[in-house]
This record gives sequence, C-alpha cells and structure tokens, in this order.
Amino acid sequence: MAFTSDNFSLLGLIVSGDVDGLTIYTDRRGRKVCYAAAPPSVPATPLQLAWKSRFALGMKFWSLLTPAERLDYRRVCDAASLCMLGHNLWLHLYITQNLSLWKTLVAQYGIPLAQPPEL
Repeated sequence: MAFTSDNFSLLGLIVSGDVDGLTIYTDRRGRKVCYAAAPPSVPATPLQLAWKSRFALGMKFWSLLTPAERLDYRRVCDAASLCMLGHNLWLHLYITQNLSLWKTLVAQYGIPLAQPPEL
C-alpha cells in the first residue's frame, strides 16, 4: 500500500529511489509517494548482468584515479558546459569506449585526462 506526503524527508535530505526497503518518488503534484520495494519478478538476463558488471568495473577504475585526475574530469565538464559530473563523464567514456571523444576533449580543453582502460 502506498502513502503520500507533502513533506516526506529524512533529516532534511531530499529522498527518492529505493531506501531501506521502500521505493520513494515525487508525484506530479510534488508530493512524495512511498511504498514497499518489490523484488524483481524475473531474474536478470545475461546481457543485463554483463552491463552491470561493466558498470561496476567502471566504478572500480574511477575509485583508483587520483584526486587530481578526478578533478581534471570535473574541470573538463565545467569547461565544456556538460550537464554531468566528472564521474559521469568517466563512466560514459569507459562504458562506450569512445576514444575519439576522449581525444577531442583533451585536445580542445588542454586538460590531460586519464584514459579509461579498455574493456
């Protein structure tokens, strides 16, 4: 059973997504809707598992970057007015293996970006 509230938050934080067994989202009237999270009805497909693994590996490689390398990714996002954080750019470049985009960003903004490893 779902319930709604005009003021649903924890410790003043904006809450959405799956939190401690609950799914929370904002409806079109701006109210928070909360209901018990449902487990998946079917197991993940091999392709879904492969993408999940690729994402997890990208996150691991991001955690291995130095703070300066992470800052470089953020600086490129700011310089290029990208609507994403450096972390998102890293994951995009790693998952898509778009080497030409990586080269373009490095050349255009003159900021040395750590190259994501090949899959």
